[in-house]
Amino acid sequence: MILENYSTILTLFAHPDDETLAAGATIKKLSRQGADIHVAIPATGIHGRRNVSSLRSRNAALSVLKKDCQAACSVLGVSSGHIYLGSFADNEMDKSSLLELIHWMEKIISRVKPDLILTHHRFCTNIDHQYCHNAAVVAARPAADAHIPVLCGEVPSSTGYLRPAQWEPNVYVEVSEADVTAKIKSMQAYKGEARLDPHPRSPEVLRALAKVRGSESGYLFAEAFMALRIFG
Repeated sequence: MILENYSTILTLFAHPDDETLAAGATIKKLSRQGADIHVAIPATGIHGRRNVSSLRSRNAALSVLKKDCQAACSVLGVSSGHIYLGSFADNEMDKSSLLELIHWMEKIISRVKPDLILTHHRFCTNIDHQYCHNAAVVAARPAADAHIPVLCGEVPSSTGYLRPAQWEPNVYVEVSEADVTAKIKSMQAYKGEARLDPHPRSPEVLRALAKVRGSESGYLFAEAFMALRIFG
C-alpha cells in the first residue's frame, strides 16, 4: 500500500489530539507531499471531566482547546477550514445512537470525498474511540461508487490497554525524523493534554514508539496501522 497514491485523506478520531497521537507523523508526511488533509473530531473530551471541574472552567478550557487544535493541526499542515468539530458527549458518546454519529460522519465524507480514511482501532480502551471506529466502518462502507480504504491507528495511552490487546499492526508508514518532530510539536500545542516522561503522550515516548515501529518494519522511523479495508 503506497500512501502517496492518496490525495484526499480524512481522519475520523474521537477527540482533539487523537489525530496527532495516532497519525501525526503520517499526516505531516502526506501534507508535505501535497495531499489534502481533513480532520473530523466528534467530541472534545472536556466535559467528561465534570467530576473535577466546574461548567465555567470547562467552557473556558473548551475555548482554549479549539485554539490548540487549530495550532496543532497547522503544525501538521492542516488548515483550520479542514477541521470539523462535533458536539457529541465526551467519554459518553454511547449516550447518542450510533446512527447519529454515522450520519454526522457521512455528511463529512460526502463533503470531503476522501480516497483514504484514518480512524481508531476497534479495541481502544476509551468508549468514544470504540464508538468512532464502529461509526466509521459503517459510514465508509463500500458501494458500487464508493471504495474508501480504511486504516486504524494506535493512540498511545489507549490502544492496546484492553487485554488481549488484539492490536497487530500490518501497515507501516515510513516517516522521517522531521515528521516525528512535527508530531511531537503538534502534541505540545495541546497544552492541556501533553504529558511528561514516562507518560505515553510525552515527547520521549512518542519518539521511542516511532523508533520501535520503525525497527519492526525496517525503517528508522514509522507509524503503524491496521488495515480494515484496502481496494486495488
